[in-house]
Amino acid sequence: MPVALIEVTRENVDAVCKLRVAERQERLVAPAAVTVAEAKCHGPGAFLRAITVEDRPVGVVWVQTDEPVPYLVRFMVDADWQGRGIGRRAVALVLDELRGLGLDEVELSYVPAEDGAERFWLACGFQPTGRMHGDETLVRMGLR
Repeated sequence: MPVALIEVTRENVDAVCKLRVAERQERLVAPAAVTVAEAKCHGPGAFLRAITVEDRPVGVVWVQTDEPVPYLVRFMVDADWQGRGIGRRAVALVLDELRGLGLDEVELSYVPAEDGAERFWLACGFQPTGRMHGDETLVRMGLR
């Protein structure tokens, strides 16, 4: 199943905004519509992409690239598409695009919860920093 990243455009924004995580994940990640709105307000440093499978939006990712250390603000895959390896493939694509922008590292944070995303991010290669971002655990990955 081919996974791709595409820009969020006028043609696909409605489909992206309708994406939903599983009910048990709603307290851990903002809705896709909020991600799109917030990223669009953060200016040219906002790297916002729809995650697609066969041109159908199945997720969304936002990286703020104009921070001292680029920060992956949001990442989500729709509940109906989870568990198929789409998330890991999308992360690899995001990291490749960030490398292509000349970036050397990226950080993100996640809610430290039993059913949270810690295992996913560590399996993707992110390393604990020992720091917190608010009440979220901060992890980092070198891109070179």
